[in-house]
Amino acid sequence: MRKMLLILFLSGAANGFAQQAVSDRDAQTREPIPLDSAQQALLDSLDRLFVLQEVVVTAEESLTKSSASVVNKEAMTHLQPSSFADIVSMLPGANTKDPNLTTANVIKLREADNGSTADEYAASSLGTGFVVDGAPVSTDANMQYIQGSTSSEDAARQVVNKGVDMRTISTDDIEKVEIIRGIASAEYGDVTSGVVRIERTMKPTPWKARFKADGFSKLFYAGKGVGWRDNKTVLNVGVDYLNAKNDPTNTLENYQRITGSVRLLNEWLKNGYRICWQTNMDYTGSIDNDKIDPDIHFNKEDSYKSEYHKISWSNTLNWSAPEQSWWAAQLTTNIAYSIDRISQTRLVQLTTPIQPAIDRLEEGNGDVGLLPYRYTAKHEVDGRPLNVFIRPKVNFFFDTWKINHKASAGVEWKYDKNFGDGQVYDMKRPLNYNSNLRPRAYYDIPATNQFAWYAQDAMTLTVGRWSLDLEIGLRGTSLLGLDKEYAMHGKCYLDPRANLGLNIPVKGGTLHVAGAVGQHTKMPTLLQLYPNMIYEDLKAPEVHVSPTDSTMNIYTHIIDATNYNLTPARNFKWEVRFGGDINKHKFSVTYFQENMKDGFRQWRNCIAYTYPIVSEGVSKDYTKLLTYGITTNGSRISKQGVEWQYQSPRIKAICTRFTVNGAWLRTVYENSQAMFSTDKLTQTVGNTAVKDLYVGYYNWSDGTIRENLNTNIIADVHIAKIGLTVSATFELNWYSASQTLYKDGTPMAYMDTSGELKPYTEADKSDPYLQWLVFTYNADLFRRKVVPFAGFLNLRVQKSITKFANVALFVNKLLDYLPDYEMDGVTIHRSASPYFGMEINLSI
Repeated sequence: MRKMLLILFLSGAANGFAQQAVSDRDAQTREPIPLDSAQQALLDSLDRLFVLQEVVVTAEESLTKSSASVVNKEAMTHLQPSSFADIVSMLPGANTKDPNLTTANVIKLREADNGSTADEYAASSLGTGFVVDGAPVSTDANMQYIQGSTSSEDAARQVVNKGVDMRTISTDDIEKVEIIRGIASAEYGDVTSGVVRIERTMKPTPWKARFKADGFSKLFYAGKGVGWRDNKTVLNVGVDYLNAKNDPTNTLENYQRITGSVRLLNEWLKNGYRICWQTNMDYTGSIDNDKIDPDIHFNKEDSYKSEYHKISWSNTLNWSAPEQSWWAAQLTTNIAYSIDRISQTRLVQLTTPIQPAIDRLEEGNGDVGLLPYRYTAKHEVDGRPLNVFIRPKVNFFFDTWKINHKASAGVEWKYDKNFGDGQVYDMKRPLNYNSNLRPRAYYDIPATNQFAWYAQDAMTLTVGRWSLDLEIGLRGTSLLGLDKEYAMHGKCYLDPRANLGLNIPVKGGTLHVAGAVGQHTKMPTLLQLYPNMIYEDLKAPEVHVSPTDSTMNIYTHIIDATNYNLTPARNFKWEVRFGGDINKHKFSVTYFQENMKDGFRQWRNCIAYTYPIVSEGVSKDYTKLLTYGITTNGSRISKQGVEWQYQSPRIKAICTRFTVNGAWLRTVYENSQAMFSTDKLTQTVGNTAVKDLYVGYYNWSDGTIRENLNTNIIADVHIAKIGLTVSATFELNWYSASQTLYKDGTPMAYMDTSGELKPYTEADKSDPYLQWLVFTYNADLFRRKVVPFAGFLNLRVQKSITKFANVALFVNKLLDYLPDYEMDGVTIHRSASPYFGMEINLSI
């Protein structure tokens, strides 16, 4: 079946090319052939059958001052997405991915080989802003994670400090998406990597219904738009439901999403002013479920459930005077409130026979009970984030000499607060008895008040058919209400940005040359500013506790993990672009570089602490090196690459348009500060562990370099008369490479139980304890590893049955080419499985 569809598509295209070539040759060498009336009627009907329409089913590169991709409604309909994550696959350099809706989907722009999955480099996705109908989506107050959990499944589901989970964004009400990868306008702030601008349908539409099913999910949507007063009043409503599974045969793990939207647009003239008001009321709910099958597991109690319920209300008021065209004002407000809950139950069995049941919340010494060998732990997380956004702005339009100006200025206030109960569980029956955290109510955490202002001027100089566009802007951002101890207190962080574009007239169209440079800033989230307290529960190393004992003595030391020196993550970006639109041939090539030196990460700090332990009525002091995590600006993410896209006009003979896009991307992930490490420090001298006495401080590069080169060739056929659209995408992944950065295993310094940081000398390499601080690595660990060529063919088909209905299907990896290759003397076999689905759309 796969080969048949491919042969039909390619043979039809080849036949069309051949016929066109013959007709062109005949036109030059032969006289016109006379036709009778029947033949002429047939020719006219065929000409109407293959009428050309401007239907674009791929992402288009915007030939503006900064690189951006625009995806319209037709392209999204042809894509058949389940969530916004599918739309991202249309960007240059991206690959089509099979939907994975039981884990979080975060966006990664311009990152090689799908980007790093490590939390230390999540500042890139956290710094990608989503703006829906002019209102930004904030995740700064999101704290939904299982505290102290070691579960990889829980880590895959949560998006704390990672940005927007794209699974929660429904695509059916979206009219247009613009994904700005380059330097954004100064109007957009609290971002580092890019901006995703989503515009939803705001016009009269017939009743629409959509049902999609594939191997892992089912989706249903219904929506309608009505208009009054010559469409000066428009009401749009829409609702969708998604049910996805990790395995279609497993009903115990699934993800469900339901969204509803009511949008009202009203426009009127009053006292010479034009007023346009749009108000949106939206609901998003999602449920993540994971249970253990009681028929095949002994731990029947294990279960996981995450619920997310969000209501948001946004308003945009535009005010202008038709008689005074030199100004226009706008007010945008948004308020969003969520009720989030995670419930987890798990059977816990101790790996060691004796563990303390610690419920101490105060510093000091005391006796605590012991945990049973086996127990059931129940853990709940209650989060109720509130996000408020207000932005008044004004635009001015004027001319100076031959320069047309569109100047704008505005201020923003962004408020984030969580009113939830937070982590709720019995401390004597914890999920992780080795955790050094305690329950904390989220409503005790202060809110953040972010204030920003911006001013910019977009200038256009037109001389004949030549035009020069220059946009210069400046944005300032501050966090209000911070304690004076914070380094950010009273600071205003400035983001200058500039975009320059030159449009050059040529025969048949226009060439476009552009360059852009700018700074982007992302403020820390609530959890990064106000982290959990660390509770170190310290025991005497030599004190023996027998199973018959009922208590043991511990000393609880409380550490404030707040980093008062934390600053925003800042990304410096620049790019140059060349493109054009000549005789409907559109093309663009972009070279870019980005350098974020101060991304957020968890950094391991080390201190020496002396504490007393009481045993048999006698108090004795002990000293121990304690390591714990704090949030710092210790990550560097460097990006560079080349992106390109070419789009042909639709070829009439075969009703086909060809699009070629791709990218070479190189991303470096590394730390930007020295760090303590005990990861390989497992040695003991006598009966004493080395890491209890010494911890090394290393100035190494703990990261990776990733690189890949790919090209997508898309052929899309659109025959309007019969309502057929077919696209075939050839994904050519020429290579992908990764390399672990070199580590010098010799520490620059070390800390001992005195608490002092001392330089590591050559003589220390002979010390019986300090010699073990030198780590050795196999040279092969730092060798560049290359995965060679891989190719795939994806097919998408849409067909109108009547004017009221159409059906569509898609097949990812219909054909694949995955040759074996060798790495480190081992032959690697690769394989891929097709992924397919279909849907039906009704319009009444």
